[in-house]
Amino acid sequence: MIRPAYAFAARNLIRLLAPALLVFLPIGLLAASALAVLVDGSAAVVNGDVELVGAPGTPLLVWSAAVLVVSVAGQTVAVSATVVLVTGLLVGRPVSTSGAMRAALRRWPALTLLVLVGVLAFAAALVAWFGGLVWLDAEVMAFAVPAAALCAMPCLLAVPGVVLEGRSAMGALARAYRLTGGGARVIPFTLAFGVVIYPALVPRAVSWAVSGLPIAPVAAGMALALAAVPFQAAVITRMFLRRLVVKGSIAEFEEIADRLPPSPPRRARPLPVLAALLLPGLVYGGAVLINPAGWIEVAETAVTEGWSRDRDSETFKEDGRPKPRIDTTDLRALYAGPGGRMVMLMDDSAAAKLLTCLDSGCARTRLSWAEPVGVAGGFTATGTRLADGRLVVSTWGQEGVYEDGLVRDEEKWPIRLGLLTCDEKGCLRAPDGKPVTEVTSFGEPGAVALAARPGGGLLVARLHELPSDESDIDTEVLTITICDDPGCARPRTKEVARLPGDRYANDEPGLIASVDPDDRLVALRFDRDTGSISVIACADPACARARVGRPVREGFGDRARGAGAAMVLRADGRPLIAYRDVTDGVIKLLDCHTRECPEADTATLSEPGRNAGPVMVLDRSGRALVAYQDLDRDRIVLATCTGTRCSGTPVTTIRRGGGDGLAMALDGHGRPTIAWMDVADHNDWDLVVTTPLNLP
Repeated sequence: MIRPAYAFAARNLIRLLAPALLVFLPIGLLAASALAVLVDGSAAVVNGDVELVGAPGTPLLVWSAAVLVVSVAGQTVAVSATVVLVTGLLVGRPVSTSGAMRAALRRWPALTLLVLVGVLAFAAALVAWFGGLVWLDAEVMAFAVPAAALCAMPCLLAVPGVVLEGRSAMGALARAYRLTGGGARVIPFTLAFGVVIYPALVPRAVSWAVSGLPIAPVAAGMALALAAVPFQAAVITRMFLRRLVVKGSIAEFEEIADRLPPSPPRRARPLPVLAALLLPGLVYGGAVLINPAGWIEVAETAVTEGWSRDRDSETFKEDGRPKPRIDTTDLRALYAGPGGRMVMLMDDSAAAKLLTCLDSGCARTRLSWAEPVGVAGGFTATGTRLADGRLVVSTWGQEGVYEDGLVRDEEKWPIRLGLLTCDEKGCLRAPDGKPVTEVTSFGEPGAVALAARPGGGLLVARLHELPSDESDIDTEVLTITICDDPGCARPRTKEVARLPGDRYANDEPGLIASVDPDDRLVALRFDRDTGSISVIACADPACARARVGRPVREGFGDRARGAGAAMVLRADGRPLIAYRDVTDGVIKLLDCHTRECPEADTATLSEPGRNAGPVMVLDRSGRALVAYQDLDRDRIVLATCTGTRCSGTPVTTIRRGGGDGLAMALDGHGRPTIAWMDVADHNDWDLVVTTPLNLP
């Protein structure tokens, strides 16, 4: 039954398409016009297709519900009118499109009631299904739901009963079940596949086949959705008329033919119909390519899509070392590395790794170990980018370390802080490099930050607790090591500041170090528990004198995940600081008046709530770009700031739940590239790279 019905619809496709085009083209035009107004900056062109960024707001949900109701009504009218056209062609009395549309619209009360009955039945089935999952075995419901759906398929034959025979909705439903009663068991399957399953699968299959092309999947989906109506109507009509003949209702068959509208059709014109069929796709493609609304354009890649999540499936190299893997908490930083390729530093207290993007979109990657065998575990690596694109990565080394890298025995101390220089070939220690520091107990390593010096050298900042026997109060010590070369052949270490600390804090304090164009240190210390921020600024390259400012004092609130801070230095050495306020979750920007930042102008970048991040870079024009995760609205926002004048742009949707990993850097074209973790659980996550292409 499906094959001859589809063949009939294909032969008469031009004539049978008219009702669907007349109904859905105006609906689509009105819906798209309203959408352009309602999205209000929440839309983006992602990989060549328009997407809504983040969770939809109330106006958009109301609009979507209204469009759904209108579309269901339009589908009912279009299918009913097409049923009249199919019937006319089958019985040899062709009907005009206008006559078929009038015949369907005259029956709108009964058709509306028929739709309401279907909606209520569907809702009841959903309630029963959810209830069954709670009270019954899930396997039982897996069979019960398809069985119930098949039992409901004869309801589709109520449409001809209403529009061809003039029956009431309930009378048409009773009629449909009488016609199929005692018939072949294949009837529900025929209706299910011919009217529901195939029309749903074909657009998906075509969209998948052209998924690598921008615009094409959406345009093809629109055209196929319109073209599905004639095929659905052909299956319904042929099944209805056939069951009439099988039941011996010849008189009723003839009565249906007599009731057809006496309006002979005009000659079908293929070109206007095909143009109308392709019009939605052409309008959509033009809107994407021209972008008259000025939507943000984004290139995005799910880097780990298709990667194995099985932690037990490790493979090993010839030297016995397992091949590197990444996990949901590994993302530490993003850099423009050698050759302009984006490089991610990945580490979570094990040996650090580098994930290198081999193309501009990060579709091809190379994952390699950064730290060598035998590093001490439990300490997170940090890095910085040199002027020539190479990376310098910190590493804690130790002789005789256990295989898992953990230090369990006091006799295994001390451990030594060293530096690795990384290029396209890998990461190596400098032959003449010296340990930056040596620690002899577990509490001493603290936090480490690296900063490249203007002349090609390096500065290593380290914040650690002062031993309790040296102070009556909890104190943290900031020391710096000045290196004239990336390998630090002649390290010079000195203490520059002492800060109040909390040896019982849950997390180590955040530490960021940077060097201004005059080779002077500016460091930021962020307390993840209290949200306090201290800025330490050296007055000269040797840091003979340092000043400390506290632009943010302690706060007390909900320590939601994502508490953190970011800092960049302007040409005059004054810092810009972005941070998350622990009292209400707001992301704020501080425009410091001086290098040590005792006072600053403040800009609010986000609404209160569950915000995570932030990360920050300066673009080539000197603007501050601040990215953060707006977890309440399922989106990543990029704020653009000139001083404290800021505007936020949603750039992509958080589809799973976000994550602790968020990093940003400028690519070789000066565009901000955001790397982030989108995590539902340990088996469902992705590392995503998002690049806004036309940031205002």
